[in-house]
Amino acid sequence: MSKGSRRKRATRPWQHEGAMREISDLLTAVGTDDDLELEGYEVRRVDGAHADKDYLCPECGNTVPAGEGHVVVWPHGDADLRRHWHKHCWRHEVRRSTAG
Repeated sequence: MSKGSRRKRATRPWQHEGAMREISDLLTAVGTDDDLELEGYEVRRVDGAHADKDYLCPECGNTVPAGEGHVVVWPHGDADLRRHWHKHCWRHEVRRSTAG
């Protein structure tokens, strides 16, 4: 190993105690459950372990692959209209619907 590479490794931020942040800050979720709720709709979260089929997201038109966490959404009282959305696509829909 050259002296130059040793010097570079010693200056990496994670090797300095002052640069380390508390791990709990890094593990907190970016979005909360509240940002998925929309009045008039039922929203159910599906974790990746229970997502056993591919679905088509109505927002982006891309596949929600099996094994990926997502949300299932339908109007109150009409479960026949349920659709499987990517979480980020549903968040965009909620923001768009509540922005006005």
